[in-house]
Amino acid sequence: MPKVSEQHLAARREQVLQAAWACFSRNGFHATTMADVIAESGLSAGAVYRYFDSKAALVRATADRALGEVGGTLAELLEADAAVHPVDVLERILETVERLATSGPTDITRIALMAWAEGLRAPEIHEVTNRALTGLRGRVADLARGARAAGLLPPGADPEAVASATVSLVLGWVVQRHVAGVPDREAYVAAVRDLLGTA
Repeated sequence: MPKVSEQHLAARREQVLQAAWACFSRNGFHATTMADVIAESGLSAGAVYRYFDSKAALVRATADRALGEVGGTLAELLEADAAVHPVDVLERILETVERLATSGPTDITRIALMAWAEGLRAPEIHEVTNRALTGLRGRVADLARGARAAGLLPPGADPEAVASATVSLVLGWVVQRHVAGVPDREAYVAAVRDLLGTA
């Protein structure tokens, strides 16, 4: 039997993930079953379970995809020679999130919103979403420490609290985008600058 290539395996995994996102987006996270994902993917149950053994595993893969993109953006900022103001960090994160939301057939931020809600009742989902947000806050806090050292924040600013507030602004934009509508990304960031007097 010929060996299956890594490229083939990656393509099948992506096929399952895209099927899950389509189901989550259409039916909601809680109502979607693994059987729904299997049917949507067009693959056998064995093929699907080879890659993902539960909805929690699908959420973990979704979080990893989103965090990989956002993490790459934050890594670029951390590796830069100059410190970055937290509002500029917010702007770069939102640029990345918006790209994630609009570049594929399914808006990943919609799936994230459902996963956050599901985490309130399902410990295995809460573990995934909590780990993702904790990691994001940690990187933003590192950037806030650099901003404070460079005089872009007051000397008494708490980097952890700054990171929490910055992440809350990201989450707020995602929630409003899906629930109530929100000004476009540039207007949103401009409003934050106005609120903080950093224009």
